[in-house]
Amino acid sequence: MPHVVLLGHINIETIFNELKPLFKKEGETILKTSKRYIESDNSSILVESMAIEGGNKTDFLTLIGKRDDGIVIRISPLKEVEKTNGLKRILAETAKQIMSNHPEYTVGKTNLNEWL
Repeated sequence: MPHVVLLGHINIETIFNELKPLFKKEGETILKTSKRYIESDNSSILVESMAIEGGNKTDFLTLIGKRDDGIVIRISPLKEVEKTNGLKRILAETAKQIMSNHPEYTVGKTNLNEWL
C-alpha cells in the first residue's frame, strides 16, 4: 500500500487549514485534489483526489491520519483502486506540501521515495 509517514508533533487541524488543492498537468497526465474533510475528533483528513493517466481516470480519497509519532498519508480503504503512478504521486505531492509548511517534520517509513 503506497504511503508516507511524517514524523513530529503534528496538529491535524493546522494541516487541514493549510492544505491547498493540487493541480498538475504534464502531457496527458493530470493530478488533482479538491474538497477536503476533517473528522470531528481531528484524527484524520480525507481529500478528494483524481489521477488521469493515458486516458484512464482514477478517483480516490487521500487519507491523512494521525499517529502517536506523526501522521500517515495513504489511500483511504473505503474504495479499492489501482495503485497507479499518478495516485502515488498525489500522495507524495501532498506530503511535500505539508513538509513545505513544516520543515521540522521528517519523513519516516515510506515506499514513495521516488516521488519525494
